Amino acid sequence: GGFAGRPVMSLALQTLRRASSGSLSPDCFEDLLAQGGQLVDIRSPAEFRHGALPGALNLPLDALAYDFDQLDRQEPVILYGATQGVQCSRAARLLAGRGFSRIYHLSDAG
Repeated sequence: GGFAGRPVMSLALQTLRRASSGSLSPDCFEDLLAQGGQLVDIRSPAEFRHGALPGALNLPLDALAYDFDQLDRQEPVILYGATQGVQCSRAARLLAGRGFSRIYHLSDAG
């Protein structure tokens, strides 16, 4: 069947192709989204409002510690939005410590 989020994926893939890090290939990213991947923007709410990927959930790094229960541990989590990989790495470690096992990240989307 069709995938209703195709325009969302298209924008996300364009962002991924611009990204400098090869943390996820476009094909892998598309597969993760199709499998129920959860796109999480870890920037501040102000940055999120000024340009986020459609469908992304805004969980800033400082809020992730107590808001992680909004996410499904059984599904892939795709982190993005940090200006440096350090923040994504911190978020990934935090989630891993709370039982998440499928954690990925994109480079800076801005």
